[in-house]
Amino acid sequence: MLRLAALSVPVLAGIGLPTVAQAAPPRPTGSQYQRWEDLYRPGDDLQAVVNKVTNNRILTLPDGTYNLKDFRNGYYDGLRIGTSPASGCLGIVGSGRNTVIRVLANTATRNRGSGYCGTQITIANKSGAVLSNFTVRGGVQPNGWISGGITVNSCPGAKLSWLYLRGGSRGYAQHPPGETFGINVMRSAGTTISDTEVDGRDDNGVRVAAAPIGYNETSDAKIYRTYCHDGVASMLTFYRTTNIYTEDYKSFSTASGSGDKSGHGINHEESQGSIHHVRPNLAVNGIYSGVAGATGNTGQHFNFANTTQDVPDIKVYDPIFDRGAGSTGMLSFSIRDYWGGVSEKIKTAPYVIKNGIVLKPSNHPTAGWGDKDPKYYYSWIH
Repeated sequence: MLRLAALSVPVLAGIGLPTVAQAAPPRPTGSQYQRWEDLYRPGDDLQAVVNKVTNNRILTLPDGTYNLKDFRNGYYDGLRIGTSPASGCLGIVGSGRNTVIRVLANTATRNRGSGYCGTQITIANKSGAVLSNFTVRGGVQPNGWISGGITVNSCPGAKLSWLYLRGGSRGYAQHPPGETFGINVMRSAGTTISDTEVDGRDDNGVRVAAAPIGYNETSDAKIYRTYCHDGVASMLTFYRTTNIYTEDYKSFSTASGSGDKSGHGINHEESQGSIHHVRPNLAVNGIYSGVAGATGNTGQHFNFANTTQDVPDIKVYDPIFDRGAGSTGMLSFSIRDYWGGVSEKIKTAPYVIKNGIVLKPSNHPTAGWGDKDPKYYYSWIH
């Protein structure tokens, strides 16, 4: 599990010292939990046990592999939590990475269209939903059908922590219909993801997953001490999200090529409010990185697109990054002049501070834009 050492941070309003991830917590006990062992009966699968949970409690699981077949629960879900007949369950907490949940390979019998057969785990309509301390693995489905990992839908204040996804979603592009999400947070204000790892490779080490995490049509998104890496396409994405905060988010090579297979370090589309990233560690590992084994990814460290308004409160504190575009490899921000045929409205360049120095934007395309000292400049690419 990702462990990050404490780093220095300037004394700024609203920014505190980093919290260092500790060991994963033990399996919890108490009146708000129900144990698998107390509910399971021979012949039950995980869905059957989840359906038995009552009084808005959380199911806890011991180590073991919990296999599901097909995506026939809820709305094309392998496992459905929070709605009838599983409305008494507030979530699932496992016992660590050896608690494994997966839809078995080659069991999907239908798809929703465009070859998307469903989501492995969906929790919906539960305020304060909890998913913690287990692994989600994926498997090949018939006909090359793709699938998502975890969806949190209409669950304000949800908390996701100590999750490990290994090929937990299968996709092939950085946009629909090939863009799947390892974790998809939809219309769930105040959802926090912490101490989580999303590995885009399958069990054989082959990149198979698209976007590791997406916040969609929501607000007050928070991510702490989370590591996403080795995907086939896409990136951490915020779409129509108001107020974003990340702290010690680490990304390495979440995309593998150009075009459909490309991806930035962090992507923001039609998002607004305060957008603050504290100590992001972004390695695009692409064509600008200048390292052996880099992919053909053409992405930048950050991408912004907003066709409705300027976003003047974009702040980045003490970023760590691999080489970006330009001869000096500055931290790079991408912004399109047009997106979907509509003029870009973001005009205020981000506030970036590193090692106590406020960096200035170097605007592309202007003469010498890529030759500035990265200690004092970042690239603002139009």
